[in-house]
Amino acid sequence: METEATSSSHKEKPANPWLLAAEGFGLFVVLPLLFYWELVPLPKVLGLLLVTGYCVYRLWRDPSFGKGLLRRENPSNASKFILLRLIVALLGIAGLVWLLQPEAFFSFPREQPLIWILVVFLYPLLSALPQEVIYRTYFFHRFDEHIPLKNGTVILSALAFSFLHIVYDNWWALALSFVAGLLLGITYERTKSLFWVTVEHSIYGLIVFTLGLGNFFYEPF
Repeated sequence: METEATSSSHKEKPANPWLLAAEGFGLFVVLPLLFYWELVPLPKVLGLLLVTGYCVYRLWRDPSFGKGLLRRENPSNASKFILLRLIVALLGIAGLVWLLQPEAFFSFPREQPLIWILVVFLYPLLSALPQEVIYRTYFFHRFDEHIPLKNGTVILSALAFSFLHIVYDNWWALALSFVAGLLLGITYERTKSLFWVTVEHSIYGLIVFTLGLGNFFYEPF
């Protein structure tokens, strides 16, 4: 009881809604636009890692977050429902490649196998994990209790996640990212696990790059 009382007494004060709105607008609207307009003289991956560092620092400083960043449980058979959705995603993306650009089917691993292997190893660490820290773990912890609509946090995090992909300058990146953002938001809402959403995000990304839609999600550093 003493530990619980001590923990609650050290929780951060409720955030000022105007400051919270300004923070959300700055992180999820202004920053992507600055990179889209090429007004930030940094590689995009470095910008992503810097924002991730900010979010990790804020979570680490917030006692109410606890050890959530390290949570890895498998509540309600998370791996099973993620696997089922991945099968659907695999079939759906394969169908899109066949309709949009059949000549690109498996072109990346066929034509650039070494770079493809590099992407397989680096994408989860340098792209999927940072984005899940920002758009699921941090977004849900920081804004969930201030969004009154049912499923509002899932939808808004998906919209923010989709808007991040404006840097790729094509509608397919925005549309596919919004759908993926909804699925990842549902996973995080169910599990509250950074581990599971990162695994799911990584596999979505690798499916996209492997099957032939990677050109919609590529921007030189």
